[in-house]
Amino acid sequence: MPFLAGFDARWQDAAEYLDALRRDLAEGRRLDRVPEYLAPDILVTDGASSLLGLEAAGTALAARLAALPGLALVSEEMLWAPSAQNAFVAAQRFHCAARHDGPGLYGPPSGKALRYLTMSESWCVSDRLRAEWVLRDEAAILAQIGVTPEEGARWRLAQMAETGATPLPDPGQGSDDAWGHTLGDLIHRLMSGDLSTISRHYDPAAELFHPGAATGSGPAEAEAFWLALRAAFPSARFEVAHLLGAEEPLSPPRAAIRWTLTGRHDGYGAFGTPTGAEVTVLGMTQAEFGPDGLRREWTLYDAPGVWAQILRATGG
Repeated sequence: MPFLAGFDARWQDAAEYLDALRRDLAEGRRLDRVPEYLAPDILVTDGASSLLGLEAAGTALAARLAALPGLALVSEEMLWAPSAQNAFVAAQRFHCAARHDGPGLYGPPSGKALRYLTMSESWCVSDRLRAEWVLRDEAAILAQIGVTPEEGARWRLAQMAETGATPLPDPGQGSDDAWGHTLGDLIHRLMSGDLSTISRHYDPAAELFHPGAATGSGPAEAEAFWLALRAAFPSARFEVAHLLGAEEPLSPPRAAIRWTLTGRHDGYGAFGTPTGAEVTVLGMTQAEFGPDGLRREWTLYDAPGVWAQILRATGG
């Protein structure tokens, strides 16, 4: 029996299904199999724009494979839960390695070896990927190929696509696991202004992994990161869109959330002088918990993608 009704019996569980998708499409370069894995009306959303439909998604995949031949993704985390009778949602984290040997997404080939983090959320319905929210550490990629954030943002601006008034797919709010709610509540409270929640709920030696391949340790550095982001968009609306959690034998409690920060760039913070631009910051946070609180946190948002939205709004 397949792990969900409506899914091919080849797949024993979500991990096996998603591993096959990664192996065939992202690494195996089997572009001919795109229609087997992706729904005709798939929506792919990153930190700056969205792509709608099989052709657009396949074209974007081909462009990434052309720019980064030999791309390899090592899975570091995967949490999943059923979302409907024939559907599931999964949050993943990958360590990616590639060489920038092709033209296109990142300009002329630099030949530089790249290592960066990718986080994603996938909604799979009846054997097809129906929606994907994906964040790559674009700031880290640009830094490794020697491109300034400004130049990278202008590249993103030229590549940005819109889906118009297409309704966003809704996989639901997520599983009812307590650890998912714990992480969602923690991030919601600190983004609502209660920064003291970090010192109360982070392990004193918590490991931090943030955009630009930045790493840190402890509540003070966590507070600096979150405050810089929130200060740039003080009037923006923060929302936890989806959450997952798990507590399994031989593993620490884990959680993953997808969130958005929507509103005006009306404050001094991570994005410099306020411009008044209307932006949407798509973010993902994953965490592990220990006896002294949150002990590892991975958070990504696409900083060049946010800059591209600011440039588009200001005509820069």
